[in-house]
Amino acid sequence: MLTKLRLITAFSAMVMAVVMVGQQSPPGTITGKGGVQLRSTAAPLAPPPTSSKPVNITNPRPFDACEDIPYDVIAQLGLAYTPPKPVEGVRCEFDAGNYQMAVETYVWRSYDESVPADAIEMNIGGHRAAQFWVMKPTEWNNRWWVSCMVAFKTSYGLIQQSLYYSPVYSNPDVDCASENLMRAHQLAPHYKY
Repeated sequence: MLTKLRLITAFSAMVMAVVMVGQQSPPGTITGKGGVQLRSTAAPLAPPPTSSKPVNITNPRPFDACEDIPYDVIAQLGLAYTPPKPVEGVRCEFDAGNYQMAVETYVWRSYDESVPADAIEMNIGGHRAAQFWVMKPTEWNNRWWVSCMVAFKTSYGLIQQSLYYSPVYSNPDVDCASENLMRAHQLAPHYKY
């Protein structure tokens, strides 16, 4: 009985498929009053990039913080609790014990594209810079980490200096914005703009 039911179901599905195919229009015909017209516009599929200058592919690493900032400078500033660690070719991580810093170089993104609207712009060491929060300290996220950023405008794109720490594990606690700004003034002479 179950086999007969399966055969009837399969046969019904095949009949419905044949009926549906027969009701469809043959290829190349347009149904309805208006129809669809396909035209070439020669317009690009994606919007053009917002950056006005092309990516510098001849020198993808114009500045590497792990290699270009002397180790004795990092050690004197107290950022060598553990040795500087390069990450993914554009980022260098520094350890101050109770907080960490990362310095990243971007050649494919400009300063104006990266800085948020609520950033505070300033001049650090004669260079255009902006300070902003990455993860603002609130009751919810303050339990896990706090991070803030200083971004420098460069001829090739952008240098981002981020400071981050956990209020749970950092002793003593850190004033993220003022500490990162102080480190920006100390490290700015060693950056390549």
